Amino acid sequence: MKLSGSTVKVRLVIICILLGTIPAIIVGVFSTYSGSKSVQDKVNEGNMRNLVQVQMSVEQLLYTADHIMTQFIETPVVKSSLHIDMQGENFLIFNTVEDAINNLPTYSLGASEICFVNLDKEWVIDNSGIYSLEGYQNRYYLDELIKKPGTSFWIDELSVEPQNQKVEGNEINSVCLVKKWPLFTKEPSCLAIMKIPYSQFANLISENKSLGEVMVISEDGFVIAHNNKEELGKNYSSVTYYQEVKGRSDDSGRFIIEIDNADYSINYLTSSYNNWTYLSKTSIEDISKDSRAIGWFTFIACLTVIVVVNVVAFIISSRFYRPIQKLYNMVVRVPVRKEPSKRRDEFGLIEERINVLLKDNFRLNKKLSFQYDQLKEYFILQLVLRGLDREVIDSRLKLYGFPVLTEPVCVLVTRIDTFEGTIYQSEDKDLMLFAINNIVGEILEDIIILKPIVVEEHQVTIIKTGSDKNEEMKEIAFSATEKIQSTVKDTLNISVSIGISQPILSYSDINKGYYECIEALKHQISLGYGAIIFYHDVQSLGGLKPVFPERLEKELLDAVKTCSYKKANELLHQFINRIFMVEASRYEYQTSMARLLTDLLQVLKDSGHSYDAIVKEGESVYEQLFRLKTAGEIEKWFSARIIKPIIDNIELSEKNQYRKIVEQVLNIIHEEFHSELTLEDCAARLNYHPSYIRRILKNESGIVFSEYLAQYRIDMAKKWLLETDMKISDIAEKLKYKNSENFIRFFKKYTGMTPGKYRKLNK
Repeated sequence: MKLSGSTVKVRLVIICILLGTIPAIIVGVFSTYSGSKSVQDKVNEGNMRNLVQVQMSVEQLLYTADHIMTQFIETPVVKSSLHIDMQGENFLIFNTVEDAINNLPTYSLGASEICFVNLDKEWVIDNSGIYSLEGYQNRYYLDELIKKPGTSFWIDELSVEPQNQKVEGNEINSVCLVKKWPLFTKEPSCLAIMKIPYSQFANLISENKSLGEVMVISEDGFVIAHNNKEELGKNYSSVTYYQEVKGRSDDSGRFIIEIDNADYSINYLTSSYNNWTYLSKTSIEDISKDSRAIGWFTFIACLTVIVVVNVVAFIISSRFYRPIQKLYNMVVRVPVRKEPSKRRDEFGLIEERINVLLKDNFRLNKKLSFQYDQLKEYFILQLVLRGLDREVIDSRLKLYGFPVLTEPVCVLVTRIDTFEGTIYQSEDKDLMLFAINNIVGEILEDIIILKPIVVEEHQVTIIKTGSDKNEEMKEIAFSATEKIQSTVKDTLNISVSIGISQPILSYSDINKGYYECIEALKHQISLGYGAIIFYHDVQSLGGLKPVFPERLEKELLDAVKTCSYKKANELLHQFINRIFMVEASRYEYQTSMARLLTDLLQVLKDSGHSYDAIVKEGESVYEQLFRLKTAGEIEKWFSARIIKPIIDNIELSEKNQYRKIVEQVLNIIHEEFHSELTLEDCAARLNYHPSYIRRILKNESGIVFSEYLAQYRIDMAKKWLLETDMKISDIAEKLKYKNSENFIRFFKKYTGMTPGKYRKLNK
């Protein structure tokens, strides 16, 4: 801890400054007394505006806290905890509720404590842990809160504390938001309480620039916020000007009152939200000190005195402070674990550091006891991950009290299969691994040789096999893994797969057994979820190779090229089943899957797209493929991650191509409508078959070539009839009609009138 400034030295300087500045200030105030009235009105108006700002800031904080607590009570995790007892099997729910409390967005509120009280089940959860209701340190005022009317209210902590425990004038006192559940009942079963310390409200006051004292007083008369922190928590019920405010019927106003032979201007607001009073107390002398013409002269004189006093005070205080500074510099190097709850001067700091030195020995002994267990876990972790020399192992076994191996053991490595279909997310993996670790430690306690640990994404257990015979050892290990799987499934609703090493006769071989289990789990790809795999069983699979179904692959690629997603999924399912029909090593499976992936990517490239169309930045698709655990995961991944994007890109390309062809045909019609134009002519120019062009026009735009051409010619004829003086015979000739009669008959068919009549009616 470092003090922001020398407290003792500052006090010395302040005393000297006050001795010089107070007389100057008094003279200045007296000389400007005649102009105090106008200044008083302006200051009072400003103070009233500042009070409104303070009220808005405080009530915004209160509304935010009320909203957060309302949301907290309504969360599923809180509701699920309402009817459970304080027992070990419910620790996950309690931990979840505690996490929910700690994760509430209360940083900006400055809440010092949030607790959730279950009155029926008699337990309490707050920021620091879980307690029984009987042993809860704040049990004394819960009964008072229950008796209070209403289901949601703000109450001053001092108003419900026993008289012998009240500490008035202390900024650590709090205002409590209390919410009862269920609503509208005289006997609630639960309470949710948020405590906001006075200091948080005082910070809002400290940001206010009102002249004089600004305070917030609760309905019970306790000072919640004050720009003088020494006033926090004091009971103002008997203070004269507060009694005057409470006796008035209006919610806001101003009056002048004499206090200690001095006149003060009192501005007040009473909140309709919680009946708190926002009050400013300003001395009339302070308001009017700058009102006289002589104010500037007085200001310069006062400033000169203050500067001189500051210089003199600094010189004198520095000389007196030197011995204290030397002692402070010596003890400030003693470290502390946390800052004190309130600012302390040099003498208080020196006392604190001496107490720290006296307590260090006790704390050190306590730490050593805790670290001993951590060292034991670290030793097991070293055995598992990298192995140790026999000499080191022997010395550590004696140090930590581990038994000497007298019978074979084996390593079990448990891995979570998936979180699909569960209430958990991938970010819960670490929590679930430790939960599994605790479960294994309980159910296999009799045969565990070393404490179970968690290593990266695996839970590792070393068990005694109890026999030298291979079949009996496998039976014991298999029985243990089945017990792990069933218990984890019943408790956490999670599927796990387990790898089992070969028998181990020495602690130095535990590392080898661990990696045997990891290798065994890699063969889960053909077994699916919930597999139990012996390393011995997968050693013989190296020489087998699955037959690559080339015909199925060709049909699958053709389905992708023709954008038949449903058919492609059916063929993919057949392809995956054909590959995994043969028991082979995982490398053979990966080779076949990589070949299929390469061929699919080639289809994408042949269609004119780059790999970037489906390959996002980051991990490559091959790395994603090789990380998949089961055939089912591989099939889902190919369908959603590869085949669907490829088909989408091909369909998009075809759609763009069709649209371009339609635009080209329409452009030809618009430019050459007056010629002997046919669909065959357009198809020949675009190098497509006429039937292909006809189908695209129909499917993409609903256009029939001949009808569109005829309609466009009619539209152009209408335009010439209205905008030019061309003869009907000339228009017919220009549109390639053999004679005017054919044109007139055709025009009348589309418009219901002859060209001449159309021109006469519309021109």
